[in-house]
Amino acid sequence: MMDELSKYRRALTIGTLILLTLCFLGGALLPEHQSILLGLALGAGVSWLNSYYLGRKVRQVSEAAVSGGSKRLSMGFLTRAALAILAVYAALKNPQYLNVYAVAGGLVFAQLYLLIVGIRFSRKSQ
Repeated sequence: MMDELSKYRRALTIGTLILLTLCFLGGALLPEHQSILLGLALGAGVSWLNSYYLGRKVRQVSEAAVSGGSKRLSMGFLTRAALAILAVYAALKNPQYLNVYAVAGGLVFAQLYLLIVGIRFSRKSQ
């Protein structure tokens, strides 16, 4: 049986892959909007990576708490922030390929998508 975190992780992975596919197809078919679509793809990819990493860290912290481990674990904020800053930096250095605003908008994709998926899952279980 799949636990809650695995359900959300699977739904986010599928949603991100669909968005990336649409962005890459749109970038290939609509060259005038290519930088926007590629920026959105980069932001969404980093957003997925950050969410996946956070989920892994949450699982590690909860397992350490259950086992009574005294090892201090963090949630990896600096790593996730550095990835987001790196994505925006890449867009600033390559504006002909990546739109900075699209990258920044894509960075919130996972949070918004998981909010929608969470509402859907909660209505389904009632």
